[in-house]
Amino acid sequence: MRSENNKECNTLMESLIKPKELRRFRETKGRSVEKLLPTKKIRVSKIIQLPNARKKLSRKEIAQMGLYSLPEDTICYKQMVPLNRLWRKYISRYLGKEKIPDAPDLQYNQMTLDLLKADYHGAKISVIRARNPSLVGIKGIVILDTKGTFKIVSRDDRMRTIPKVDSVFQIHWNNIDVTIFGKHLNSRPAERSTKKIKTFSECDLN
Repeated sequence: MRSENNKECNTLMESLIKPKELRRFRETKGRSVEKLLPTKKIRVSKIIQLPNARKKLSRKEIAQMGLYSLPEDTICYKQMVPLNRLWRKYISRYLGKEKIPDAPDLQYNQMTLDLLKADYHGAKISVIRARNPSLVGIKGIVILDTKGTFKIVSRDDRMRTIPKVDSVFQIHWNNIDVTIFGKHLNSRPAERSTKKIKTFSECDLN
């Protein structure tokens, strides 16, 4: 009875084995599975990388190609008004409250964090304090928010570059004006959105 069962098992196993491996299976009587494995080593082909294949351009190459440069003679303030309209809808998630919280309120720190991580493309801002006195009073719509500067266009259709580090800005939204130190915005918008902010120190303009 046992021999018949073994014979049936061998027959079943033989039906599952490739014909070219069947002979070895019969010689070993199925006792060694390792002997059924291919004896030749399989060579894994290496992925060939083309020397000129690159995923993306570096920031230096982007600057050299002028991809982020703006045509100063064709941009006017009127064209940027729709961009400011879109920004007002975007920032309303942070400022669209009945009352802006004061410093002692619990919501003040969260609102401050949200504003320091926000994107200011399209924001209407003005310079209220700066190391360079000639920059004070400049007002316009932000058309480019870079790591260290705001590029804005004013009502006179002139585009100006304002450094962030040594300036204090006022953000205008509806009837609300929010003062922000440019020092805390001294990074790209994509980097600010994930940046951890621990303290809110004052900016030294002396």
